[in-house]
Amino acid sequence: MNQHTIDLVNKQGLQFFGSVNASISHELKNIFAIISETAGFLNDLTQLSKQGKKLELSVLENCSNSISEEIERGFDTIRQMNQFAHSVDDPVKETSIADTLALAVKLTGFLSYAGKAHIQDGPANDITVFTSPFLFQTLVYKTLCALYKAMDIKDELTIAYRQDDPSGITLVFSYDRSGDLKDFPDPKTADVADALKATFTIKESALELTIPRDNDGLQAALADGQTP
Repeated sequence: MNQHTIDLVNKQGLQFFGSVNASISHELKNIFAIISETAGFLNDLTQLSKQGKKLELSVLENCSNSISEEIERGFDTIRQMNQFAHSVDDPVKETSIADTLALAVKLTGFLSYAGKAHIQDGPANDITVFTSPFLFQTLVYKTLCALYKAMDIKDELTIAYRQDDPSGITLVFSYDRSGDLKDFPDPKTADVADALKATFTIKESALELTIPRDNDGLQAALADGQTP
């Protein structure tokens, strides 16, 4: 992996980190807005009660449940934000396929154009690859974004992974109908894929992403004191 590629990916990584955090903050803003509106409604009910109006306990219960649900959604969003933030802790390490997919689905779910995605359970959900956790997360995220844009909003994406040979893992993104992926991967996504030695195969109703179990280039970069 030459220095030009490392510099390019570093720049992309910063842009990607900012973009994801912007979508997370937007999600948190929506959560706070719902809590604020519900709290305002409760205040209105309180004022009506002071004027002698009868309060329906079921209405209060619904408001309480709504606030509790939004608070839990906020905590869950923050957990995802923290998990994403910690993906930069180690430049290269053994990385869980299942965890990477699950987080990418959750993070892209904050996007307005995101569709439904389902991760299939497999016989080896503990499969790991030696790679850059952050760049791998970037690649899966960009892949999901491209698929959501190409699919109909009503379609559902099914994600699975398999090991055709000991040297690599293939992630399979299957969709109900063929989408327009003729311009995928775009140059920036292709650069990330090249750094990870990952390859794309586009079929009629599926997109496959193959990543090596071990990345000698990243290992060499780490040994030389370079970080992707």
